[in-house]
Amino acid sequence: MGGSPSKFYWYLAGVVGQFLPWGINSVLFTWMVAVHLGEGGLRLGIAQMCIQLPGLVFILFGGLLADRIDRRKILIVFQCLAAVPVFMLILLIEISTLSYGMLLVFAVGVGSLNAFIQPARDSILNQVSGPNIQQAVTMAMGLSFFAQIIGFGLAGQADTTGPVPLLLVQGTVLLFGVLVALMLPSSTPKRPSLADAREKNRKSVFGDIWEGLSLIFHSPRMFPVMILMFSVGVFYMGAFSVLNPLAVRDIYGGAAFDIALSYICFMVGTIVTTIILVAIGGIRRQGLGLMMALVMGGVFLISTNLRLPFYGYLLCIGLWGMCGGVAISLGRAIIQESAPENYRARALSIYSLGTLGGGPVGAISMGYFASVIGPLSGFFVAAAGVFLTVVGVWTMTSLAKVDRL
Repeated sequence: MGGSPSKFYWYLAGVVGQFLPWGINSVLFTWMVAVHLGEGGLRLGIAQMCIQLPGLVFILFGGLLADRIDRRKILIVFQCLAAVPVFMLILLIEISTLSYGMLLVFAVGVGSLNAFIQPARDSILNQVSGPNIQQAVTMAMGLSFFAQIIGFGLAGQADTTGPVPLLLVQGTVLLFGVLVALMLPSSTPKRPSLADAREKNRKSVFGDIWEGLSLIFHSPRMFPVMILMFSVGVFYMGAFSVLNPLAVRDIYGGAAFDIALSYICFMVGTIVTTIILVAIGGIRRQGLGLMMALVMGGVFLISTNLRLPFYGYLLCIGLWGMCGGVAISLGRAIIQESAPENYRARALSIYSLGTLGGGPVGAISMGYFASVIGPLSGFFVAAAGVFLTVVGVWTMTSLAKVDRL
């Protein structure tokens, strides 16, 4: 389906309205737990898990909802609701002292609402993009990373501004995303025939979700990607959200600005590869490219153990981000191209579930390894886990032969 250029630009503006606040939240939340409250690796892992775990619980329901009702309305309602916990945290900080328990409740609220926003935004992309889906996916992904970089930079000022001004920016931009969503086209699913409607009524919500899962499990193109994304969630997400900020704090003596700088370097790497992928029109050997990117990313992650100066550490994180940009783009493109229209939102939500499902496990386990062997040695564990998963997928599936459609 061809899309309107103007609608695609509004879609991209909505990406900024979602991911710039998420960038602020990523650094600010980590800073509040690890620096402002001075919590250790395991408690930081628990806090990060509280952001990720609601996505694991609700992401499939978010995908099902996006397959059933107008996705634009979902974006409007849930983006507006996403601003509520942000402004509530501001109020609580103003009337009391910031506490660890307060942040855990905030994390659960933010993670729950995002689980409904993301599938709706992902699935509406096909309606507003042109025929080159991989290029549209890559452009949207690159802009999401760029918006997060701006958010990281803003949150890097937390040492001087404190959390409240940054939370105000976060909540305001979320409300801007609501206004942008009003400009997107309606995307109400096609009205089913009478026979289909009767069959639909006989099915439960869980039956619809199982249909989406079954589609993924029986797809030689999509199922291997899900396995890899789960390993990315366990090992690489845990490394990024827990080991990286702890390494910056404990090894290099950094605070909010330095944590933000490490996040920025990762995202700059993803943007560089995104620009390259857009310029060359994508990669034909998608499956092979996905696996090679994950392996090379692990090599750069291990390189942080060379006890480099801080700028050398940041370079390794940036190169890891370049590999991550390739892997994320190719993984999403395979799912986006392979899923049928009436299952696309569910397939994309299951794809997100693949990463989110490993995220809570990764946050806790990487937090544990950071406490026992240190954050840099924990990078060895993260890379080894992904290496073993890639070897298994390479030898036991046909993903290496998957080309773009």
